[in-house]
Amino acid sequence: MEFEGRSRIRAHLDLAPLIDVVFLLLVFFMLTSTFLVPESMDLQLPTAETSQPNLPEGIVVTLTKTGEVAINGEIVHWDNVRTTLERLMQERPQAPVVLRSDARTEVQQLLRLMDEVRLAGGTDIALATLPPGDPVVGTEQ
Repeated sequence: MEFEGRSRIRAHLDLAPLIDVVFLLLVFFMLTSTFLVPESMDLQLPTAETSQPNLPEGIVVTLTKTGEVAINGEIVHWDNVRTTLERLMQERPQAPVVLRSDARTEVQQLLRLMDEVRLAGGTDIALATLPPGDPVVGTEQ
């Protein structure tokens, strides 16, 4: 005698919706995360009691503690600093020059950079600083 057994119901788990949800979560976290890319140079700004929270929009010249110079985020060799600044000042004659110098930079290098700015025709120069008590972070203004 042959018994007819119950047919086994095979459970099937569809992974497509699970993968869709994982990708949606990945996209959500990528879009809502904060990326700190204002500048890629490691910079520790000096502090000052008279520091102002907002710097004027202008030509940003960055000087690192190793002596590297960047103008508007692009690294420039010392020999080309003056010509690059002259070109930018011709394009935007009223733009102030904002110097972002590392707190550990030698004063002589900062003075050399200020001379280059003045020789290029810059008269409105601002130094970027942090107010005391602010955490000193790599790329903050």
